[in-house]
Amino acid sequence: MVLYGVVAVLVVGLAWGTAKRHDPLRIDARAQLAFRAARRRSLAAIALALGLLAIGIATAQLVPQWLGVGAALAPALACIGGLTLYAAIPPLRDDGAETRYAAPLTRRTPWNVAPRAALAVLGAAIVLLIALLVFTGATSSPDELGRFRAITFTAPLSSSTATPYPGWFYAVPLLIGTVLLAVAVWAALRRIATTASFPGEALEGLDAMWRARSAEIIVGLATAAVCLQLGGAALFAGTTMGVARLQPGTAASWQVLATGLTLLGIVSLLLSVVALTLAALRAFALPKRVIRSESQVGSPA
Repeated sequence: MVLYGVVAVLVVGLAWGTAKRHDPLRIDARAQLAFRAARRRSLAAIALALGLLAIGIATAQLVPQWLGVGAALAPALACIGGLTLYAAIPPLRDDGAETRYAAPLTRRTPWNVAPRAALAVLGAAIVLLIALLVFTGATSSPDELGRFRAITFTAPLSSSTATPYPGWFYAVPLLIGTVLLAVAVWAALRRIATTASFPGEALEGLDAMWRARSAEIIVGLATAAVCLQLGGAALFAGTTMGVARLQPGTAASWQVLATGLTLLGIVSLLLSVVALTLAALRAFALPKRVIRSESQVGSPA
């Protein structure tokens, strides 16, 4: 675990150190308020998600009869809660002052405000998670109470079963949670896309940067949740599969698969820490990207 933490810190530091920086820009007070509002929304969403995650993980000990379903769903539900809060916070009210709003001619949508690379990573993680859950569900077997949370290998004279395995007992709730998470991401990105532009002229670039950075935070938080679920499911699948295949006569390919899933789980858990940390760092950095100008006015955001 110590090595895992050290690697996570090093990867985060490297990623943040090589990330593209934006020089501070001098803008009026209303645009400054927009950045501050974006920062508060992002940090509130991350804080709520972390709190819900801790509660969900704690259910593994507090409610053992759930057999870990609450803990397995915790990343998705926590992220859904945080993104719902983000989308629900209303924009700042316009102060009524007359001003011009400069906006691009291209229509903003939930999917074009976020960087394509960030969306691609999130999409790949979701596809991989769904594929893994379908596979583990299809290869699962019922336990003594008929719940599909075990895996069994059979030989001509004997069989071997191990639990817990992310079969349909866990896979179905996780699949539903993943779909709801995707909806929450859309709602939060829509909140960013439909927010009024910065008041004032010649601020199109700054307005686009604010939306892109805010969308990066949202997508990063969702990526962290998906990678955490993927890592947990892959790690449990690989570990349990490796235990069950100790049965003599089982094909060696199952051990190779078990090792691969275990490694996938470790890497995914590491990536979840990196994605969450970068999302938080970007949220904290939002207000530092601008310098208030001498004109002191009040903004929608």
